Amino acid sequence: MSAVVSGEWGLVSDEETLGQGFYYDGVAAGREVRAGLSRRPAATRPLPMEDLCFFVKTIDNSRLVRVVDPHSRSECLGLVGVISAMFVLALLYIGPALAMLRAGYRVQDLKKEHEALVESSRQLQVQEARLRDPHRIYGIARRLNLDAPAPEQVVWPEANGNIPNSRDMLARSAAANNRSSAR
Repeated sequence: MSAVVSGEWGLVSDEETLGQGFYYDGVAAGREVRAGLSRRPAATRPLPMEDLCFFVKTIDNSRLVRVVDPHSRSECLGLVGVISAMFVLALLYIGPALAMLRAGYRVQDLKKEHEALVESSRQLQVQEARLRDPHRIYGIARRLNLDAPAPEQVVWPEANGNIPNSRDMLARSAAANNRSSAR
């Protein structure tokens, strides 16, 4: 016995559906359900999409061979070229901006370092002034029992800022001693 079901796409026989499986509303249907579809009383109203039947058909694409499109290679290379050019342009745009940002951070670091060096220099100048204080020096000299130098022991720099060497100082002290002994 061969049953025939009519649908939107034409008539389908049982022989066509035996190996493929017949689905009605997503459920595997047997002959009784398919036969009952055609014997419905005329008074019942059909439901939406009630006359649709779904078939499972396996497709074997293993024998297909891809046809190479001669234009696809040039299109792909063009796309790669455009993307590469955009990447290079983006680097050329972003590179200097990043360099400026880095330079700004470096300038800030150098300003902080400069401020620290200025503060260190100020502290060293204060310490030098404190160490060169004549009252402090005289206080240390008194503790060490040092006396004020005699006038002939004092060496004054010359007008051009040079300090006389030891030979000149011996000659001057000898001349001063000769003058004091001649009197």
